[in-house]
Amino acid sequence: MAIEDAIVLAKCLRDCDDVAHALATYERLRRKRVERVVAYSARVGSSKTVGTVGRWLRDLVMPLALKLFASPSAHAWLYGYHIDWSERVISTGSGTRNVMASADSI
Repeated sequence: MAIEDAIVLAKCLRDCDDVAHALATYERLRRKRVERVVAYSARVGSSKTVGTVGRWLRDLVMPLALKLFASPSAHAWLYGYHIDWSERVISTGSGTRNVMASADSI
């Protein structure tokens, strides 16, 4: 479990009435981001399964491609992720409203 996951879980346990509701809220709050991270990881992993010629070409072109196309904002959604502990998860009857919207946005 990443530290971000632990923080969100702790916030849900802190702010929800019972453990079952906290766990359901945690899943609801994290699902979209987790699915995006898994899809991104699969995409990156599949690009590394090329043959001998493909590996040689990739290794030759990669330094130039990184200089031209890599930018700090390209992965900001992944590495710049921040969760504010002071923001509360508020239960609203039938559902849960995420007051952590800015922190949990993708």
